[in-house]
Amino acid sequence: MSGPQDHRELREALGLHALGLLPAAEEVRLRAHLDGCAACRAELADLAPLAADLRLVDPGRLPGPAAPPRELGDRVLAAVREESVLRDRRRRRETRVRRLRAVLVPVAACLVTAAVAVGVTERVVTRPQDPPPAVAVENLPLQVTGAGRAGGLSVGAPAVVVPHTWGVEVSFEAAGFAAGRTYRAVVRTADGAARPAGEFLGVGAGELVCDMQAAVLRGDATAFEVLDETGATVLALPFPRA
Repeated sequence: MSGPQDHRELREALGLHALGLLPAAEEVRLRAHLDGCAACRAELADLAPLAADLRLVDPGRLPGPAAPPRELGDRVLAAVREESVLRDRRRRRETRVRRLRAVLVPVAACLVTAAVAVGVTERVVTRPQDPPPAVAVENLPLQVTGAGRAGGLSVGAPAVVVPHTWGVEVSFEAAGFAAGRTYRAVVRTADGAARPAGEFLGVGAGELVCDMQAAVLRGDATAFEVLDETGATVLALPFPRA
């Protein structure tokens, strides 16, 4: 059964399927999903009659893409700054929790020892909570490719790769993204597919902190890349085999 993320991705591919433009690998995945999803079958039925009309459209007579509003860059920067503040707060909170545990555990052990020493008659059995599972966080070097070097990109500290049960998260710092230009992040898999991991706008020479996420398990991911508006790779991060 497809999860919410898979359902959303496959629903977005219905238009390409109706036009016969969906890659073969995605076609097989979508057909398997349609067998068990009545909502997507109904939406595909609504799209199918439009496919013939869309094929008659002359792409050469269509207007170019609309420029993003000027205030979009400010909104994106504000959102990035807010996310950075929230991430710092979360890290400080986790640090405080670890310190608190480091203090409370020895204190609890001392209390138990003292109770036994004075001859407590009531036997109390406690079950320690299982520690949270360790997360195999990786710090990997982010590489500036030829297209990125030509554009003046530079990277800061190594990228942080965090595996999750729903996919993989990549955080990195870089500077030199062309102001107002859209950049797209993808995670590549062993079968050659490129799964979306988010988009952002460049801010020029200033440093940009990005936190990108893709619904691809770490064990299935082979690389993380950032692409410019032409589709050229400007940053690359090969993943070691998990």
